[in-house]
Amino acid sequence: MGQAALEGLAGIHNVTRGWHSGREINTVTFDPAVITPEEMVAALKAAGTYAGTVE
Repeated sequence: MGQAALEGLAGIHNVTRGWHSGREINTVTFDPAVITPEEMVAALKAAGTYAGTVE
């Protein structure tokens, strides 16, 4: 679900979905000149899929 919330946003180049301990983990490649981590978190929260961020 998180992958769907991020794909298609301006500045997102690639979202790779994976799993860890039964939870979806997304690795995101993005252009920081176009979208910020805070904007991605807002999109995930709006979709109801945000659980946390690891940088």
